[in-house]
Amino acid sequence: MVATGGVGAPADASGAGAPGTAGQGGIDAPAAAPDALDDAASLGETAGGGDATVPSGVGCPSPGTLCWDFEEGTLPTGWKPYRNEFNGTLLVDNTRPHRGMYALHAKDFQGGNEADQGGPKKTIQFQLPAGFGPVLWGRAFIYTTPARAASHAGFFNARYPRPNSTATAIDTLDWYEAATYMGTYMSIWHPPEPPGYPEDVQVTTTQIVLDDWACLEWLFDGQNGDAPEAADPRMWLDGVELAWPDTFIYPTGSARPKHEKATNFTVLEAGIYLYQGLTTVTNWWIDDLAVGPQRIGCD
Repeated sequence: MVATGGVGAPADASGAGAPGTAGQGGIDAPAAAPDALDDAASLGETAGGGDATVPSGVGCPSPGTLCWDFEEGTLPTGWKPYRNEFNGTLLVDNTRPHRGMYALHAKDFQGGNEADQGGPKKTIQFQLPAGFGPVLWGRAFIYTTPARAASHAGFFNARYPRPNSTATAIDTLDWYEAATYMGTYMSIWHPPEPPGYPEDVQVTTTQIVLDDWACLEWLFDGQNGDAPEAADPRMWLDGVELAWPDTFIYPTGSARPKHEKATNFTVLEAGIYLYQGLTTVTNWWIDDLAVGPQRIGCD
């Protein structure tokens, strides 16, 4: 999607852009910076995922909650590099922790044209333990500076197999997303990518928090009780639930996608991924990330 006509035509018409490739849509993306996402792996990331013994981080209640406070000073065990497009670096450093000494830093993101498809994308991916369940609460503290570009910028998503499917490949999974858009917060339900749409989009009028830490929470309820479809995503900012006065289906004119119900969430993705270009060098920090079957809170 382009910034002027919807939320998310992806860099590669898939909703996400292929990992490790430059954005498409007519943009010749520069090569990733030499110290980009690969360096995060070299800091000590262990391949694989699904480790049920993930170290507990800040605000990690039991039962079943997984937390990452990045206090190892490296990419946490089980997380591995995924998307890597345009300029910038995703690494764990000590430049602006929320608590403790370290945070995940999306550093100096830039690339592409703000009105065009394709933008910086640096993310990591984690395989959830088997049997995680169909309800996923999430929480992260996020710091953004300077003023945000007019772009769809995702920071977290969680995916699950379609009903009666045992497929595990990313391009077979339905997914929920927490993001920002045009300087406000946004949430989306997506079918598998490619193409990743029609996507069911919700946008708030609440401006994103700049130059300070904000606590973002989300609820992805793929069970939704006895309802015939999975629930729309919900989000909270510093403990206050966001309203969604602007809702639409993208691409314009598309039928609403059926929100297929989940049995188990299987894959997480975190970092920053922009679907339009970014001309102003921008930084994000993510800290005290947690997911679980119950609300985790901001404490």
